[in-house]
Amino acid sequence: MAKVGNKRWGIIFLIVLCYVVLYMDRSCMSIAGPVMMRHFNWTATEYGLVSTAFFIGYGCTQLLGGWLADRYGGGKVVMIGALWWSVFVFLTPFGSTLGLMILIRIAMGWGEGVTLPANSSIVAQWMPKKESGLAQGLCLMGVPIGMVVTMPLSIWIMQTYSWQMIFYSFAFIAPFWVLLWLKYGANRPEQHPAISREELAYIREDQGSQDPAASTANLTARDIFSTSSVWSCAIAYFCANYLLYLFMTWLPNYFALGRHLDMTRTGLYSMFPYIVATFTYPLGGYLADRAAKKFGDNIGRKLYPIAGMIAAGFLLVIGSQAPSAAAAMALISASNGLLCLTMGGFYSMPMVFSHKNAGKITGLFATFATIGGISAPTITGFIIDYFGSYEYALFLGAGIAVAGAVILLTTCKVEAIKVKAVAG
Repeated sequence: MAKVGNKRWGIIFLIVLCYVVLYMDRSCMSIAGPVMMRHFNWTATEYGLVSTAFFIGYGCTQLLGGWLADRYGGGKVVMIGALWWSVFVFLTPFGSTLGLMILIRIAMGWGEGVTLPANSSIVAQWMPKKESGLAQGLCLMGVPIGMVVTMPLSIWIMQTYSWQMIFYSFAFIAPFWVLLWLKYGANRPEQHPAISREELAYIREDQGSQDPAASTANLTARDIFSTSSVWSCAIAYFCANYLLYLFMTWLPNYFALGRHLDMTRTGLYSMFPYIVATFTYPLGGYLADRAAKKFGDNIGRKLYPIAGMIAAGFLLVIGSQAPSAAAAMALISASNGLLCLTMGGFYSMPMVFSHKNAGKITGLFATFATIGGISAPTITGFIIDYFGSYEYALFLGAGIAVAGAVILLTTCKVEAIKVKAVAG
């Protein structure tokens, strides 16, 4: 393996950093949320609308980002997106009215929306299929790292300066990542000046099916989007992400307002679910690769997503009934960790369907995930305002996650998409 080289893992490291920055810029709103609600006199429903606005913009560019990345290169797409969203991170404190804040968050979402499918397109180009789950899990490890870094840093900035300073300072992180990519990144392994021929051959020999009848080289958009398993996997991914985004947008508020903790304890308790996720993201990808090797892609890529969603749902229900905030934190941390265990398996599925079209397929997955991001904050805020409790909102999130496991088990077959025969 030493002869093969490891330039592909350097690219994965850059993508990990990208996700760290992406989620620092995205999640700082949730940390500042309780203070911003008081500053702007927002209700829970209005805060939910502001959180949802980001995902409206985010969902608009998912498929476009995947298509552009597959066609022109994922790195170019991510760099443009990073510079775009940074502008609107900086402008967030200027959202003096609810309508203006919603517009700013939508525009920020446009820039972040292209990133996930574009990064998946880069991974598809750089990684052999047998390492795809681990690679995606490692990349996604940047998500909880970004959130864990954001929580204490944002609280320190708020206590030392102001909540506005969080957005002013975070706006300059993504441009720094762009400079790193320009120096060390490449869209495809063939474009990297230091990659060895052995590593390039190692990557390319295990990408996609070797069976001409199942070749994905000539797939059309119609071939991809007429495949029912692609859609059912995307729906199952929506279910996982509904709960993921419920945690992401409401967890600090749950501890601050639902469990009546002070700002310091809220930040500390909100960190633990993402500390756990830092380990379960790559573990889930590694397990997906191992299971695929043992049982085949169809069973192996689905096994841990199914088990993780079911376990996450049940632990969340138990956690919502915990007698103390510390017990709730421990159970919710386990729930979030098992939910994040599913992601390496989910994100390795597009590469099995078609590695050359992985950006497009990931864009579809991400669009469905964004529907979860749009619906979870708003529905959660409505339930809290209507019932005066977080409990029913957590029950709903748990139920949707379990439903996703059932959908994945019964309706999705993970295999290479075949080119449809053309009549006459």
